[in-house]
Amino acid sequence: MQTVTVKGLEQALKKLEKLALWSEKDFANLVTINERVGEVYNNSLKGSIKDFDRDINVYEKTGGGPGPKTGQKGTVRLKVKRGQLRRSVGIWQPDKDRIKVLAGPRTNTIARRKTRKYSDGWFAHIVEAGDSFGKKKRTPNTGVFERSQKATQQRMVQLQTRLLRKEYERFMK
Repeated sequence: MQTVTVKGLEQALKKLEKLALWSEKDFANLVTINERVGEVYNNSLKGSIKDFDRDINVYEKTGGGPGPKTGQKGTVRLKVKRGQLRRSVGIWQPDKDRIKVLAGPRTNTIARRKTRKYSDGWFAHIVEAGDSFGKKKRTPNTGVFERSQKATQQRMVQLQTRLLRKEYERFMK
């Protein structure tokens, strides 16, 4: 596998971000380019995530740890639907005043992203680390975010460079 590096990309991106502050058209254009680049990662991630075979109930804490105990009913706090992690993957702008775009699982728990009830990826960090009720456990999804990121890093840089070069020739020589 070859590694491609683009010299001066950081300086060109800084110039383009300053340009975006002056022109609404360029701002929207740069955000659109970044969203297209983020889609490369999201498509890879959605293809790599394997759905669990059933729904999972998350219980309120019952005093002796999570989940219903023997002889207790336990209150279901929320139900994690089958395929919820895959549905939570998306693109968003964390700050509407910047051209920065993030890609990956979205959650309502942090910064209120307005995700739907059954596409909330608040548990993505548990999946990535392979945590299961305090135990480290390997599943087909353990490490899926890191693997997808490594697999798409070069394609994303190449796509971003190509799109920026096409749109802003005077900045990209």
